[in-house]
Amino acid sequence: MSLCLVLANADVQCTDMMTNLMPCQGFLMSGDESPSVDCCSKAQALDKQFAASDKPDREGICSCLKAAAQMPINLEKAAMLPALCNLDTKIPMDPNVDCTTV
Repeated sequence: MSLCLVLANADVQCTDMMTNLMPCQGFLMSGDESPSVDCCSKAQALDKQFAASDKPDREGICSCLKAAAQMPINLEKAAMLPALCNLDTKIPMDPNVDCTTV
């Protein structure tokens, strides 16, 4: 799950973000039935960063996750991740999300 993308208007580097979320790969891309503790820990850290960010950075994080949703992940599992990991901001990982509304 690697993505080489840097957004010009935001202080978000997708490669760093995707590297941090690598522990979620087993859940999102293969047969793991639930996310690991490490996956949820990394997702919660991203959730806190998202909540503390200004609009350009939130859009950047959203755009990274939108691009990640284009990869061969299980979108149903991606939609379950916020609830399973107790995320507050419900960052969307959806290829159709409008990142200007986050």
